[in-house]
Amino acid sequence: MARPARIDDAIDAIEVVRQSILSLCVADHHNDRATVDRWLANKHPETFVTWINDPENFCVVDEITGKVRGVGLVRRNGTVLLFYVAPGYQRKGVGRRIHGALEAHAVGWGLQRLYLESTAEARRFYESMGYMVDGPGKRLFGMLMAYPYSKLLQPGSQIL
Repeated sequence: MARPARIDDAIDAIEVVRQSILSLCVADHHNDRATVDRWLANKHPETFVTWINDPENFCVVDEITGKVRGVGLVRRNGTVLLFYVAPGYQRKGVGRRIHGALEAHAVGWGLQRLYLESTAEARRFYESMGYMVDGPGKRLFGMLMAYPYSKLLQPGSQIL
């Protein structure tokens, strides 16, 4: 179940992020050590705490059997900055629940659109959630290609 992140989620949430990058994003970073190191550089529990304490952010985690299996974060400007699922928990509804919570909160903020940069591996998921390509891909962290997407929000909409 998706719920707002708490400070005591920091260690588990960051572990989900790190493991997702290391295990599920290999096709994106190609096991290039410099790319992985740059991508992981700010993925630490202390940083997570600053993210969730920032009133411009809304962060959720999704739990299965009492353990964090996914994490997402949206900024008040509509940018989705974190969206990761633990290895082995893809296609189990974790991503949809996280997205539903982020989208509902964005609508509550009065936002009309969400923006994100997707890895090649995640593009199909975001497209299935209604995101549209919003410009050409660009390099991040070295080998990683990031593809801009946006989604028009409908007031009162929420994906379950």
